[in-house]
Amino acid sequence: KISYVFFVATMFYRSTDFKTVAVTTAMAAAHVLVLVLSRDLGNGLIFFLTYLFMLFVATSRAVYLGAGLGAGAAASVLAWQLFPHVQRRVEAWLDPWSDVADTGYQIAQSLFAVGTGGWMGMGLDQGLPEKIPVVEKDFMISAISEELGGLFAICLILICLGCFLQFMMIAVRMQAMFYKLIAFGLGCEYIIQVLLTVGGAVKFIPLTGMTLPLVSYGGSSIAGTFILFSVIQGLYILKRNEEEEDEEEWSESKGK
Repeated sequence: KISYVFFVATMFYRSTDFKTVAVTTAMAAAHVLVLVLSRDLGNGLIFFLTYLFMLFVATSRAVYLGAGLGAGAAASVLAWQLFPHVQRRVEAWLDPWSDVADTGYQIAQSLFAVGTGGWMGMGLDQGLPEKIPVVEKDFMISAISEELGGLFAICLILICLGCFLQFMMIAVRMQAMFYKLIAFGLGCEYIIQVLLTVGGAVKFIPLTGMTLPLVSYGGSSIAGTFILFSVIQGLYILKRNEEEEDEEEWSESKGK
């Protein structure tokens, strides 16, 4: 994910003419197609939306954003018609109770866990998160809601939103387009992953199999998130040093 953002930022930093946009779009579409074919729908959606928003920031052309959203909607319908695993996930999302023993089991148990915990939760280690398949990766927010309560889960989501807002503030402050695109792209990847995880657990969107950053189990997910935060922190330090140098130059010129 991180190298993908660097690739897109590099392409748009060099040029934003139509030829460059077309080539970059084709390569990004190839990444998304490979992920969809390998049944990694979550990362495919993250790559697609991140590229679309980075394209809009780089070009400031709403027509690209509109065309991308339209193409994405058409591709989603096509994927639903062509791929059985996409159909199963959509069917489980629309009506998990029709096949609660099979395709709808995960989402049904997730909803049971959220409802059982209520606002205050059942207490730490008092729930039954093991009833949800792959709870340690895809449904950590459901387990947290069951044991620690909906209020705690909301606070956790607000922390994630706060991190995203900090990423966007850093992106806005960056003057160089390359650094701006990197900060914006990484921030988009982070918040989209959070929304996909939480939305899938509460049946707001179909399940995508995404982990909750720094919460769900998984070494590669945690390592990738740490690298993402490190890059953002590096951009913040870079900008702060530039501002300090500008202040020193201004003070010296004023003293003369």
